Amino acid sequence: MKRTHTINHLKRTIMIVDDELINLEILKEILSEEYEVLTAENGKQALDTLHSSLKPVSLILLDINMPVMDGLEFLEAIKGEDSYKNIPIIVLTAEKDNELKSIKMGAVDFIPKPYDLPEVILARVTRSIELSEGRLIIQAAGRDSLTNVYNDHIFIEYVHKMDQYQETPTDLFVIDFVHFHLFNELNGREKGDEALIAFANILMRFADNNHGIVGRLPSNQFVVYVAHQENYDALSHLFSQQLHEENDLPDLRFHIGVYSCVDKNDSPESRIEKAKHACEEIKSTNADCVKIYDDEEEKKLLFQERLTQDFFQALEQRQFTVYYQPKVNIQGEKFFLTSAEALVRWVHPTLGFISPGVFVPLFEKNGYIRHLDHYVWRETAHQIAKWKREKNITLPISINISRVDLDDPDIVKILLSICEEANISPDHLPLEVTESAYVQNEETDIVAVIEEMKKAGFRIEIDDFGAGYSSLNTLASLPLDILKLDMKFVREMEKSEKALKMVSIVADIARNLKVKLVAEGVETLNQVQLLKGLGYDIIQGYYFSKPLKASDFEALFEKEFH
Repeated sequence: MKRTHTINHLKRTIMIVDDELINLEILKEILSEEYEVLTAENGKQALDTLHSSLKPVSLILLDINMPVMDGLEFLEAIKGEDSYKNIPIIVLTAEKDNELKSIKMGAVDFIPKPYDLPEVILARVTRSIELSEGRLIIQAAGRDSLTNVYNDHIFIEYVHKMDQYQETPTDLFVIDFVHFHLFNELNGREKGDEALIAFANILMRFADNNHGIVGRLPSNQFVVYVAHQENYDALSHLFSQQLHEENDLPDLRFHIGVYSCVDKNDSPESRIEKAKHACEEIKSTNADCVKIYDDEEEKKLLFQERLTQDFFQALEQRQFTVYYQPKVNIQGEKFFLTSAEALVRWVHPTLGFISPGVFVPLFEKNGYIRHLDHYVWRETAHQIAKWKREKNITLPISINISRVDLDDPDIVKILLSICEEANISPDHLPLEVTESAYVQNEETDIVAVIEEMKKAGFRIEIDDFGAGYSSLNTLASLPLDILKLDMKFVREMEKSEKALKMVSIVADIARNLKVKLVAEGVETLNQVQLLKGLGYDIIQGYYFSKPLKASDFEALFEKEFH
């Protein structure tokens, strides 16, 4: 008994639908040893049995000519029921016309009457079940379990296949939700899943109408491959509108990165990366929610990757050189050299001169700026010591402190060790902290860090003041020594009353805070005279000198100190 129970438990369930009891019993006799068999005498009874059965039905053997509801009507009815539409159906018929009709309506096979080869019937049933289950397994493995769109691997396979027969232009776009983790935290994971499912349905409907497919990447990003679209701004608005009108969901924003009219020589993986890169560009600029990828973006990306790969070798080979730009005191009858700023330059052995405006933001983004800053700080400290030792001149040279540096809990220890190593005093190495560095850094207590720097003996200079959006309250709480006006105001003040007014306001702020004033980017005598009249103490810019190598900078000593 135990063995029989186990066998029955493992049997698949099939259904025979036939109004002729003799035929029904013949089939039941052939199949019951291998399968659990349910029976029905017409289509309506078969539907009722399906609805009430506790066991999943693996296959239906269906007669065509029956009362109440015939086989063709049953085929039509079952297509509209999601729970049963994938059950394979084998039609039982002696009429050739019914064979063709039933196959067109979704039947997988037919068995002709009369039933004279039991082994063939059993083999056909078994084979149909195996093929159906195999297909469902493949579909399940190739679909995202939550949204039912293709997973990334199957999506890529389908892109390959579509390229083989689709010669018209196609687009690939990636959709990335804005702060989706916050959406989940505020509304709950269930609501987040609901939003993903709703959006997937919108995308699948769109893709079906535009000869395309939809996939989901390992993150919460969707990827779509469709016939070329002309207006993605309108498309973005349409998706957003449908999401809100068709679903009771909180606001959910998204970015769309588009690789338009893809080069089909690119691999699908490469196309996805390009669309994702366009998405990243939106995040970094806070621009509109749609970004079209272009070849210039690819060149920029490849160039940045080259610089990133070459960075540490460049440090080892000392490809980076520190230049020094003079700072000149303009108060009084005679102008005189008072200090300098250390600026880094990179001459790559094959790429040539690389602008700091290119590599500094890149290294700030990937974190390499910390290594570069440490290199510049050491070079500068040793240069100060060298001039003191060889020229008997002690000239303070300011160094730049990036936002990444301010996040380092050991920043003050590192700076002090560099001064000790070079045998110079901390006040000979002023620290220039950009306004954006302390405005954008929300996680670090900037005031506490700068106070620690100040207590260690370093002079503090706020650089590029006016370029960001710092509050006067924060500025007043910083223990600073120097306020340095952003150069854009110097450039505009001769032709803009507003810019000139801003230059004057900054001078008033500096006087109230009792700190010295520096203006950079000074290029004309008129600018010098305006700034002197407004009370600026120190000037930096091409009017006096461009940034110089250490050997060229030494020529200034001959004029100033001899």
